[in-house]
Amino acid sequence: MAQSPIATYGYSRATLPGIPGDQKGTQGKDFFPLKYYLYLEVKAGSRISAEWAWVRGSYYDCKLRRVSTPVLVESDPGVPTEEKETLVSKTSKDVYSVVLGKVKVRTASNGQERELMANNEAVIALVINRSGAYAAIQSIKALRPAAAM
Repeated sequence: MAQSPIATYGYSRATLPGIPGDQKGTQGKDFFPLKYYLYLEVKAGSRISAEWAWVRGSYYDCKLRRVSTPVLVESDPGVPTEEKETLVSKTSKDVYSVVLGKVKVRTASNGQERELMANNEAVIALVINRSGAYAAIQSIKALRPAAAM
């Protein structure tokens, strides 16, 4: 499989438990898993599917869901405002959200996969128009944390 020339976008958002600034909680910061927002931008009309995703050391089952652009999220989910952050700008290309499923047990099947994983924070194995490809996200940008509801 070749590394795909498609555009990739990666973001994460932590969910913090309890009252902001309360350090007495027993859950700690990792009580809620990080939420990942991963997107792929491909040539309009491409037939695309995902085989698996690897994110920061773990493999996941995944699927793709087509989304409209621009893709926006709340800038600060803890303070309701009208301010939004753009994750993917408006484009005429097709944009897909990578929906992560269950963690799966798998090992890298070849040297190219291992190299991509060593140099990126996320790798998605794809089939685009019947050809295998990898989409790599070098760095996942952290968004402002959300408070648990």
